[in-house]
Amino acid sequence: MKKISIIISTLSLVILTFGLVVFVSCNKGKTKYNDSTLIRPCENVICLNGGTCTDGLCYCPQGFEGPKCETRWSDKFVGNYATDDECDTSANFYNMVINADPAYAYKLRLYNLGVICQGKILEAIINPEKTSFTIPMQNTCGNFYLSGNGNINGSFINVYLTSRDTVNHIGTQCSLILNKL
Repeated sequence: MKKISIIISTLSLVILTFGLVVFVSCNKGKTKYNDSTLIRPCENVICLNGGTCTDGLCYCPQGFEGPKCETRWSDKFVGNYATDDECDTSANFYNMVINADPAYAYKLRLYNLGVICQGKILEAIINPEKTSFTIPMQNTCGNFYLSGNGNINGSFINVYLTSRDTVNHIGTQCSLILNKL
């Protein structure tokens, strides 16, 4: 009888220990960050525009920045500009406009940039460091293919534009300074 009591006590202790181990190890869904606190760092963080939260910080998709991914990269470029174009021999300033591409936060639409192809829209892609852009080669007016790059510094944007005339087989390079109005 004493042997049965010892066996039952031992079996009960083993079952209790096993149950306790299983119960404690089932505390999933919480991340332990230090010895005294169980926290979920992304529990109250809202990331906008497709951003994702990791360790309490928002990681933004291409084209967005800010603590909550609330700012478009294009915001700092958008506006009306007075343009000083070294290829413009009339010595007059002309106006041009930069708009954001509504579908992509990292793209721009440059309207009326350069005397070579006035009144047309060029597309530009903002570089990941967010202070410069690239104008990929594109045909926007007749025989001319345009490409270039630019960078922003405060209210000024410096643009370097290259045009290629496919009929006369000549190229032109222009340097432009855009001053935000």
